[in-house]
Amino acid sequence: MTIPNISMDVPVQYRIKVSGSISEEWFSFYDSMVLEVQDTGDLRPLTTLTGHVTDQAALISMLALLYDMQCPLLSVECLLDK
Repeated sequence: MTIPNISMDVPVQYRIKVSGSISEEWFSFYDSMVLEVQDTGDLRPLTTLTGHVTDQAALISMLALLYDMQCPLLSVECLLDK
């Protein structure tokens, strides 16, 4: 496995998936994030957030907000250019 050459203080694109529905108003200050809510047929929909995050501190802040919103985290994927 090749380890990517990234650091804690550079913008990187991420895909974050959580269980539950999130209003775009909650993430309006993350203007680089695209929010997609999918109906899974279950009790809770699947929300995917994709976009550039300015640094690791901003990523942790975003994850903390999702935690506060009681949206169980399903995955966090770093999307590096191939």
